[in-house]
Amino acid sequence: MTSKAAQTKWVTTLDGSRYSLGNLLGQGGQGKVFTVRGHPYAVKLLHHRSDQARQALRERLLMVGRLPLEDLAVARPLKPLRPPHLGYVMELFTGMVPLHTLIRPPKGGESLIRWYFDGGGLRRRLRLLAKVADIFSRLHGRGLVYTDPSLQNLFVSADPTAHEVRLIDTDNVRVSADGGPALYTPGYGAPEVLSGARLPNSLSDAHAFAVIAFETLALVHPLKGGDRIENGAPELEEQALRGERPWIDDPNDDWNRSSLGIPRPFVLSRHLADAFEQAFGAGLKNPLARPGVSRWAEHLHRAADNTIICSGCGGSYYASHNTCPWCAEPRPTFVRAFCTLWDPERLASTDSGMTQAVDPGFVLDATGSMGKAHQIIDSMALGERDPVIATDRFTLGTNRGEPQLHLHFAGESIQIEVLKPGTWILRTKDGRGDHSLATGETIPLRDTRRDWRLHANTPDYLHRVIQFRLIPGASR
Repeated sequence: MTSKAAQTKWVTTLDGSRYSLGNLLGQGGQGKVFTVRGHPYAVKLLHHRSDQARQALRERLLMVGRLPLEDLAVARPLKPLRPPHLGYVMELFTGMVPLHTLIRPPKGGESLIRWYFDGGGLRRRLRLLAKVADIFSRLHGRGLVYTDPSLQNLFVSADPTAHEVRLIDTDNVRVSADGGPALYTPGYGAPEVLSGARLPNSLSDAHAFAVIAFETLALVHPLKGGDRIENGAPELEEQALRGERPWIDDPNDDWNRSSLGIPRPFVLSRHLADAFEQAFGAGLKNPLARPGVSRWAEHLHRAADNTIICSGCGGSYYASHNTCPWCAEPRPTFVRAFCTLWDPERLASTDSGMTQAVDPGFVLDATGSMGKAHQIIDSMALGERDPVIATDRFTLGTNRGEPQLHLHFAGESIQIEVLKPGTWILRTKDGRGDHSLATGETIPLRDTRRDWRLHANTPDYLHRVIQFRLIPGASR
């Protein structure tokens, strides 16, 4: 081990258990995290060594043990360490690495774009970030704040095809009204926390998450990544982190422009770009102007759902592009699945019948973009050879992460497999041909006489209706 803290090869818990420290996993403003040899655990060693700090840690660990975290993807503290060390043993999930491994390409070797693809590309980064936002959203929904989000305390699957996430260092979690010290990792603290104007809260968590998300997608820090700051005096970085300089993509001020990172149109959907502008524009000085983490989760899930895989380079990109931004291969034919809302009360109050309730005047342009379709409440892109799992977020508007349908675009049809038993009704646009969806159902896309709508409930209840539109490939 290279760090001084790692010169401590053994630690002992209060109950007398001894553990041998392994590799350094990460470090932040409070301390360092190490693996434990021979056990699925990690050890967090804190910098502070005063009696007051030890007592405060013991009290925090007792408090965290009483918090409602059992159904969240967090690594719970297990055992405090015995002096002279200050820290604790926590769960460590095997096959996981810190999120920062997805923003720090190795020097030399393969190209930046190929390295980006090897980590799962755009779609995987969006999926991982959406799941992280879900964790923070659920914490905030229980009146809790994390206080110190950073790339070091978020772990993701090492397998680039997997999407598991875990939050470690849960001794940082506190009840939002409890106050306490202003903890943050340099680079991720909200301006109002850095200045001492406010203690950490859900909106400072949201600021840190926005920084994490931008770095993970674009590979550059949104505040201190500008060319002038990279090549300037240290005080310029401090000013930027305090919100005293424009962020790197400020549309009205190019003082902090950056030549680093991935071009933003490659990796940011329109909604994500708008959300980052809110977070790092008005949101730097006014926390209430920031998107909350639940809004980030919504934007990230939807962005991931609307990516397709390039048949040329294999990278993922937004289906709104006519060509792959990574290699310029024309966009292939794909299917746009979109949801409208079936409202039986509205249906009963109109004379135009079922068509108006199911198909309320939406407009799709030639590329399948939503255009004026303000009534469309969600959408998803389906590419050939790229099956998609539709979860309850898409089919029901909830967010439990439950797989509901397996959708596969093949030929000129959609093959649907039911993964979650429930009421699934297929109905043609004119209201005829009702039947319950059977596993393995195939819906033709060009036969307008059988223009199917998939109802996620019976027509007597408010629910979502899924429709499919075949979008032709872009020409060369």
